[in-house]
Amino acid sequence: MARVPACITVIEAVGYLAVWAGLYAVGCVLFVCGVLGVSVQWRPLAIAMLVTTGTYLLDRLGGWSARPDRADLASVPARVRFLRRRMPRPRTVAVGLLVLGLALASTEGWLVVVMVPAAVVGMMVYGHLPHGGRLKDRLLLKNAAVAVSMTGMAVVLVLAAAAPIDPLAWFIAGGLLLLHVLAGAMLCDLDDRQADLRHGTRTLPNAVGPAATWWVADVLVIAAGALVMLSHAQGWIDSPNAVPLAMLPAAAVLLLHLLRPKAVRDLVDLAFPVAVVLAMFAR
Repeated sequence: MARVPACITVIEAVGYLAVWAGLYAVGCVLFVCGVLGVSVQWRPLAIAMLVTTGTYLLDRLGGWSARPDRADLASVPARVRFLRRRMPRPRTVAVGLLVLGLALASTEGWLVVVMVPAAVVGMMVYGHLPHGGRLKDRLLLKNAAVAVSMTGMAVVLVLAAAAPIDPLAWFIAGGLLLLHVLAGAMLCDLDDRQADLRHGTRTLPNAVGPAATWWVADVLVIAAGALVMLSHAQGWIDSPNAVPLAMLPAAAVLLLHLLRPKAVRDLVDLAFPVAVVLAMFAR
């Protein structure tokens, strides 16, 4: 195992507990609300936060097994040590978050209720199947799985809470979010490039290199921004925040590309919801 620092920052600890991932999911729900021009309600945001944080935390603990992923041991030893030695009963915390999420989901309809166990099953298929069957070991498929699951959850949560809307607008909102999440998932693989390479996890940074991965992410978020503008101009979506929603999330990724931070994952998880919140307040 790589050398583990003696101490970690509060920001790192919160990231290890998957809180930033939960906030990213909240940003996804807000993005769908903004694109569709519907009011923001607290229950979908809370469910997204609880279910995503609980699922990611359980995944980082090794699912239901007693052992963490070998690639995690190599790439994020500080996180493994924190969750297994310094965090009291993290598996109980993860399950508790999921139970709370399920309790809230029960007030939003059967489709939202089904989504909670589906998230856990998806996590197991993604990262904890034996004999090389994990989705996370498949090039691009791992990123697509994250993008589809995050997008599906956000769309389902908003769909359950919003009044009837044109199906075309729903399709557009889901497609736009899919592009953003796909770009973010690709960038998050930059942090684990070397460990993934050693353990047989095929990622875009390993296949084409970090520089090309940044450019692919740039193209995806710029395309998403352009499609927001086109959809608004054509009247396919009715969003008073179309322009800032087109510009700010894309600008956040482009800014990260210019800065080229050493660690990308937490910044990606934070940049998107911050950009969406700013866009929701801008007209």
